[in-house]
Amino acid sequence: MKKSLFITFIIAVFCWSLSIAALAVNNDKPKKISVYINQTTDHPALDTTTKGIIAALANSEYRVNDNLDLRIESAQGMATLSQQIANKFVGQAPTIVVGVGTVAAQSFIKYAKLGQIKMVFSTVTDPLGAGLVNNIQRPGGNISGVSNFVQLEPQLELFKKLLPSLKKLGILYNPGEANSVSIVQKLEKLCPKFDLTLVKQTASKTADVAQSAAKLAVSSEAIFISNDNTALSAMQSIIKAANEATIPVFVSDTDAIGSGAVAALGPNQYQVGWQTGKMIVRIVQDSDSALPAVEFPESTELYLDLNAAKKLGINVPQDIVKQAAKIIE
Repeated sequence: MKKSLFITFIIAVFCWSLSIAALAVNNDKPKKISVYINQTTDHPALDTTTKGIIAALANSEYRVNDNLDLRIESAQGMATLSQQIANKFVGQAPTIVVGVGTVAAQSFIKYAKLGQIKMVFSTVTDPLGAGLVNNIQRPGGNISGVSNFVQLEPQLELFKKLLPSLKKLGILYNPGEANSVSIVQKLEKLCPKFDLTLVKQTASKTADVAQSAAKLAVSSEAIFISNDNTALSAMQSIIKAANEATIPVFVSDTDAIGSGAVAALGPNQYQVGWQTGKMIVRIVQDSDSALPAVEFPESTELYLDLNAAKKLGINVPQDIVKQAAKIIE
């Protein structure tokens, strides 16, 4: 009888231990959150950024169909649609909203500053110029995020090494994108230092890119596309115009390599997304604290398309080839 009671006691203790362990596991698991992503448009850089965000959330045990309500919509390059998406998302009261790209991020500004939502941006070139934050270190206004800006000087140095005779550098951009305007303003100051003349051409929508690229190609010796979402969404039109004029296309978006651009020196967009995802995790797990400082890419990478260079008669120096993180040949 005593033996039977002892066995019963042991089984009861064992079952109690299992229940405590299960409870501990459940307590360790992050509480359910809702993250709604508004993406400015669809192109490889922004798509890759969003993938990085989702991967970072999963790495911190926030997973779709479990404890993560994830929604992603694209504004297809239209500011009005971006605002409509923002209005809808905020009305559903998610834990946090994410603006991938400047236009998408700007669509959440008024709601964040009114305290209706917390917003994290990603792949925004100039958060200050875009009016998202007033201070990089202390952003305030329920807004912070990760910029994709990298210094322009190393990019201009690269272009001159690849094309020593380069004098006229063309840039195609959307004047409605604050990030692009900021880049152009910086280039206007920098180009003379590199003995370059900046040739500007605008395209306000994707449908305008082909005609604008054709105009730019005949008045430039190389075309530079730097983080402009309108241009990046129509890269094939730009590549086509540049090939017809037998001039190279340089980009700051590494995901554009493989489409015909010769070289890219810029951030790894997946890592930018990863940084953004980790920032989201910190914010939702410490909801009472002020939002963290704006972050920038931790490094840049050089991608080369030697096939594209060869077709244009460009001989890429071996010291540059050795620096490349990715080479297409």
